[in-house]
Amino acid sequence: MTSPLLDIPDDPAVVPGWLEAELLGPRLGRLVAELDAVHRPASEPLFDDVLAAHAPAVLARGLAALPRPALRLLLRNPVLLAELRDLVLADGGPYWDRYLVTPETTAAADRVAERVRTALAPAEPTRPRGRWLGYAGTAAATAAAVLAAVYLLGGVRGPALVGPDRPPEVAQAGGWGLARVGALPPADDTATLAALARLADEWKKKRPETPTDLARRLVEFREGCAAIQLATDLPLTDANRRWLRLRCADWADEVDAHLRALEATRDVPAVRAAADATADRIARELRARAVVAGA
Repeated sequence: MTSPLLDIPDDPAVVPGWLEAELLGPRLGRLVAELDAVHRPASEPLFDDVLAAHAPAVLARGLAALPRPALRLLLRNPVLLAELRDLVLADGGPYWDRYLVTPETTAAADRVAERVRTALAPAEPTRPRGRWLGYAGTAAATAAAVLAAVYLLGGVRGPALVGPDRPPEVAQAGGWGLARVGALPPADDTATLAALARLADEWKKKRPETPTDLARRLVEFREGCAAIQLATDLPLTDANRRWLRLRCADWADEVDAHLRALEATRDVPAVRAAADATADRIARELRARAVVAGA
């Protein structure tokens, strides 16, 4: 898969159409990661602050309806692209159907739309759903699938993850990192999001040197995303709880991609560096959200 950044059009007038295709295409996660590496935003603005006023026009007419400054903010704060995709999949009008023309793009849209449904349902059970939100599936099934799949990696087997060879910090109740979300004490949103950022930082406490060890560590990382998706009592307001679940679905996709890359290449330094960047970005997003929550 080629780098999305290499395909950014030189003509500013063509950029909105190009970005629309990427928004609902298979490379969005890679585009977000590459733009983040280029711009390294110190903090991300809230989606509503950047796009809320323009959302109806974008849903009806696409990104050409966005003023140029807002489009630049999207590209300089690429995390917002994932949130925009979720909005389009939930409430997008017929304009966006043009990008769902292949089985691959439609299937990808279905998966993301289901995540939106899952995240919104606990807080807004009566909200009308978009036309792509009727597909079955749960976060639990997604988590189970990736955990089962990773056992097929060379040298990694299920018993190694639950038996005496399991790393000590994982054998303890609650595991490490985001998997310990259930142990967070009651607090306000600022404290909770800051605590989650510290949990994300725990990824770097171990530096696996073999494909087997790195795969195991990535599976444990992925378990943390599943723990957030399945938690029923997150100490957050409804708005931040929905934001966290939707963002965590994208983080889980990135971890899954790291696992697939490791399986394909067995390149431990490269995959570990990519996972480091993911963990850093997760922590940075959480800290930025914490700052906004406390403002």
